[in-house]
Amino acid sequence: MNTNLKTQRPMSKISQCKVVSLLFSAVVAGCGGGGGSDAPSSSTAPPANNSPVSGNPSTPGGTPPTETEPAPPPSPTPVPDSTPMTMSCVDGAAWQCSGGSILRSENGVALTRSGVQVYGKSTSDLLVPNPSETGAFGLALASGGVAEVRVNKGGDGYISQAALLLSKLDLSWDARTERPPIIETFNPTQGRVVLDSQGAISFVPLPPSNDLAFYDYAVRNTSGTQSNYANNRYFPRTGNPSRCTPPSATCPTIETIGLKNARPAIPDDRADTRGDWREGGFKPDGADAGRLHEDGDIHAGDALPGSNPPWLAGGTGYGVPYPGAKGYRALDLWSFQYANLASWITQDTVQIGEWGALDEHNKNRRGMAAFGAVTDPAAVPATGSASYSGIAYGRYSRDAAAEPAFFSGPATVTVNFVSREVIVTIANTVTTDAPVTAVPVALRAVTSMGATGTSSANYMTGPVDNGTLTGGLSGRHFGPVVATGSSGRGPEEIGGAFSLSNAATGAVAIGGFIARKQ
Repeated sequence: MNTNLKTQRPMSKISQCKVVSLLFSAVVAGCGGGGGSDAPSSSTAPPANNSPVSGNPSTPGGTPPTETEPAPPPSPTPVPDSTPMTMSCVDGAAWQCSGGSILRSENGVALTRSGVQVYGKSTSDLLVPNPSETGAFGLALASGGVAEVRVNKGGDGYISQAALLLSKLDLSWDARTERPPIIETFNPTQGRVVLDSQGAISFVPLPPSNDLAFYDYAVRNTSGTQSNYANNRYFPRTGNPSRCTPPSATCPTIETIGLKNARPAIPDDRADTRGDWREGGFKPDGADAGRLHEDGDIHAGDALPGSNPPWLAGGTGYGVPYPGAKGYRALDLWSFQYANLASWITQDTVQIGEWGALDEHNKNRRGMAAFGAVTDPAAVPATGSASYSGIAYGRYSRDAAAEPAFFSGPATVTVNFVSREVIVTIANTVTTDAPVTAVPVALRAVTSMGATGTSSANYMTGPVDNGTLTGGLSGRHFGPVVATGSSGRGPEEIGGAFSLSNAATGAVAIGGFIARKQ
């Protein structure tokens, strides 16, 4: 047995404090460091000007010139008839979801049954030596993983519950196998979350710490059942304290306060916690959640009575890790009636010593997903046009090693249902943390939607080149087809995701947008 195995390594104090600040709007005593939060708060105000501005393509926050109209890309290939392109959520009719598998990827954006998504990975863990084993930073584009987002909405459109399901993100506890899928519900009660036989979310009691048939690491060592150490919530907790090193004065005692409404988009009006889309505007509702997690921590569960093998040093007694012992997650949501935009982040300890690996450190993954009640492909018009207004959000890193900045900008979309051309313009892209700084993510993307009568008629995709960054953008139509508003007949809402990069500078951007018909 390797005597150098690390035990219950906490995330860095700075990272831990950033997330606690995000969750509880206050910095926990004893935390150090500064700067913005690792995950954005949907309280950030979008730019007041909802109109695109002209500018040089290399000017941060401007819009590319439009003198030369690019030719529209070819129409996307229909997906097989056996693969539906309409939303179906196993948790019930009140839920909206993105779909649990990737159908294909085009122009750097992954297509799911009722959404599109992009994500990136940290780069600090790729450096030799790793400059921050207890933290993770940087951003590089990634693919192959799946982010499924689910939200429960009332008839008024407000989100009351949210879930983030993540898998295939190259996160391993033992350096051999992918860690169990993440099922994050941000539920503030003690318990365990699993998926039932149909894939629906189910909450079950958390086994007591002396149940060594469940917490079987105490019996089986590195052959223990990894899934039993994932997706557990140990807090709120009464009685026995958590195992916490450093001393408990600097360790959190709560994992999450659950899903909460975002602060208003108008900074001086804190009472306004909703969008104005119900009154004919284009500002979405906001909600956010965060959690300090312990996935993979073998200190859950008691050691065998009367024994204290070397790999369980500190593991005797009542078993429970402390909040954030193995990382954190956060989710920001912006939503209309049918379309949703999600920004997510997960930071996880990988190659954990107790599971038999030798290079314990942290990784993070950050992503964007546009999803919801997509328009039936058969209902998408074949004639006319429509215009949309809304907002874009995302993350931008000036080079692969820089910590990404969160940005926002107004989004406008025009759709020609005859030519099947969709033009997406995102302008005035600026950071959402003070000081507000322009970032070069403004774009004008000319995309093509699927042909009338095909399964991809509610889907569009195309390349992007804003003069500084290149990549692609894909989107979906959401909601019923309506003739209301000042523009023509069309689906009520639209949304999408994009990924951009510059191979020479290492700059990367991932983002998404949602908009409502004008």
